[in-house]
Amino acid sequence: MSTPPPPPPGQNPPPFQPGQPAGFQQGGYQPPPSYQAPPGYQQFGGVPAGPQKTNGLSIASLVLSLVNIIPCFWAFPIPALLGVIFGFVGRKQISNNPQAKGKGLATAGLIIGLVFLVIAVIFWVYVSTSDNCYRDGSTFRCV
Repeated sequence: MSTPPPPPPGQNPPPFQPGQPAGFQQGGYQPPPSYQAPPGYQQFGGVPAGPQKTNGLSIASLVLSLVNIIPCFWAFPIPALLGVIFGFVGRKQISNNPQAKGKGLATAGLIIGLVFLVIAVIFWVYVSTSDNCYRDGSTFRCV
């Protein structure tokens, strides 16, 4: 087997010759057609996939639900209510878009928000039905 002579200056190299070693081409290495990239990796030269984005509503759901840790929101848990709403909407958007992430954040915000809403309902039921609590002007007093 003889190797072909190098091309003259200014000309392209000759195309692949059947006598060359398997897998060798003048233009660079090309994987055989049956090559499959391992799972989780892209084949060389492929277009990289865009980064997965976390759904903004799922982040907002968790943050708003956690805001209710502040005592001034215990009686009127408006952030928890918004956290529950954003959690439901965020989970719906994530299920419709396979590239979006954040289902766990939305679920956590949903659960934490519901816990704070249940605590607020229990508080208001106790205040309104208890004989030990009474309204004194604009405040409630429990003895």
